[in-house]
Amino acid sequence: MIKTFTQNDLVQYLYNELPTQQRQHLEHAMLADHDLAESCADLLLTQCHLAEAYVQPHRRATDAIIRYSKSVSSPL
Repeated sequence: MIKTFTQNDLVQYLYNELPTQQRQHLEHAMLADHDLAESCADLLLTQCHLAEAYVQPHRRATDAIIRYSKSVSSPL
């Protein structure tokens, strides 16, 4: 029986969330299916770009939120 792998399967593979047997089946399928291997490579590249794109709010923004929060909080 031929197993069809989904994008979800590939994402789980990249995050090490697939059970061992399913992981082995997927790796075997990627050896035989160039398109599947390419899709996995594209997702891996996207995963790397997501890690690089991590940003934090500007310090002024967090300071403004804290000031506002302090101004509207009522004393206990």
